[in-house]
Amino acid sequence: MTTDTTTADTPADDVATRREEARARLLDQLLGHDGQAALNPDGLRVADPTFTGHGCPLRLDLGDGTRPAEPHTPVAFRDTVVETGTYTWLFPALDGYVPGDDLIEELGAPGGQMDLNPPLPFDKRQCAELGEKIDDKYLAKPPKPSTAPAEAGIPAGYTYLGQFLDHNITFQADVTFDSNTIGDTTNFRSARVDLSHVYGLGPKTQSFAFYDNLDVGKFWIDPNRDYDVPRNPQGVPVIADPRNDNTIISIQIHHAFMLFHNAVVDMLKGSVPDVALFDTAKQQVVWHYQWMILNDWLPRIVKDSVYAKVKAVAENKEAPFLLFNPPQDKPVALPLEFTTAAYRLHSLPVEEYRLNNTTTGHLFNFRRPFSPLRTEQVIDWHQFFVIPGATQQPQYAKRFDRKIIHAFLQMPPPIDSPLTWLEDSTEKEGLPDGNPYQGQLYSPLLSIAIRNLRRANSFVRKDGTKGLPSGEDLAKEVYAKYSSGHDPYTPKDFGLQDFDHVPPWYYVLGEGALEEKSDVGSLKLGTLGSAIVGEVIAALIKADPGSYLSHNSRNSANPWKPTFGKDPGTFYMADLVRIAGLV
Repeated sequence: MTTDTTTADTPADDVATRREEARARLLDQLLGHDGQAALNPDGLRVADPTFTGHGCPLRLDLGDGTRPAEPHTPVAFRDTVVETGTYTWLFPALDGYVPGDDLIEELGAPGGQMDLNPPLPFDKRQCAELGEKIDDKYLAKPPKPSTAPAEAGIPAGYTYLGQFLDHNITFQADVTFDSNTIGDTTNFRSARVDLSHVYGLGPKTQSFAFYDNLDVGKFWIDPNRDYDVPRNPQGVPVIADPRNDNTIISIQIHHAFMLFHNAVVDMLKGSVPDVALFDTAKQQVVWHYQWMILNDWLPRIVKDSVYAKVKAVAENKEAPFLLFNPPQDKPVALPLEFTTAAYRLHSLPVEEYRLNNTTTGHLFNFRRPFSPLRTEQVIDWHQFFVIPGATQQPQYAKRFDRKIIHAFLQMPPPIDSPLTWLEDSTEKEGLPDGNPYQGQLYSPLLSIAIRNLRRANSFVRKDGTKGLPSGEDLAKEVYAKYSSGHDPYTPKDFGLQDFDHVPPWYYVLGEGALEEKSDVGSLKLGTLGSAIVGEVIAALIKADPGSYLSHNSRNSANPWKPTFGKDPGTFYMADLVRIAGLV
């Protein structure tokens, strides 16, 4: 695998050097120069291994199974439990907008208004075929190279880091396209930015599942297939969230986080008691992840003026956000305007990716989900992230616009909500009138655009009406708090001749291009999308009592900073794959 330019003699030496430098910074922060605790969150308690056997807590009658922490133990042991959340409205007073299924299907069918690259010519091709090659002008490539995330465009890996984050904070297993009442719709995630979809319940409870019982504190990685996540004999991944196996890229991001955690455990061994090893490593991994989401991923997605305000509030414990302030002491209710509209960033994927220097292919043709990774499919991360010191440039995501790739309009069912549960999931019907493929059949629910728009229609409001607010109504509320310099856009601005209003998801995808007056999409979300996505993500981290932001608000004299970055005090996704030993 290609490595970046360093002074090390071999890739193995390079990895060892990086980890040793990172270890020195980490231990200096955790232990201090004199060996005493320099970073010491409140209320430290660690589990006594005497009372923990084979993944099961044995409380007996000997107290609560804990003991005071060693003086240098930097993390509180907290029993991991299954937390769930629910959903809410950012703007409950706004009316819902429910466009008809006929309008939705005209918009989101293959060959419809949202189809970026339909197979051509229309009269000789089938709508189910692979789409045309995407022109480079539609890619989110920066005008000039930059190492600053806000100016560096969206390398393709950040598309799937965003999906990975989505799987961390939300899981709607029981949602349908009929009627969903927010009080009865469960989020099978806590909505904390905490890597719960990687760690599961932890080794105390799930040592038999995906932890290494012979190497304390680590994930188990199959030594015969260490380039892939562990799998059972049927190829199903043995991981906390199988949804991460839905693409060949997302599963390798999950694998990278497992290896990153194991590397941090190795750094801590000998300096932290075994009983605290997993918790200490997990805390450092989660805090670096939170910092990276807030400082590496978010500024690539959110427009600069909105990001500056959001970050300032996130780092000020006294300042409230303008839209969303979840409580610290209650389960988090995620806004539907976020989960069902603003954060559905389906404009970013492209159809073809280079996995490495020898393997290129269509996103859905590399392998089916729940099947083992082959060696020739192992990702060279230089293809997906900007690796410092490397001369190779990554591939880039598609820009934000009102179009999505053709493959997403007839795509395989999602892993998280198998469409076979729905009676009409693969039922075919004729394409809408006026469609250039008219006369051919298609399955409406295999279009991610149709599914997104119909799902938005399904949520029931307090007054019994349905639907998310229109894009214009949401924009009016948000523009009053985040100045956009323009009035809310109209259906005419979006080319929606037959719509009374703009569906909110469609508004978010196209807003940035209208603001930038661009006919090839925008590098970042517009004002409405930026405000909702930026605030919700930052607020979830700030409201988590176990996050690095909460720690820093309690310890302003000794704040935590990342230690694993190439440059101290920073941490980007490129640093994670370096420490994991993948570049």
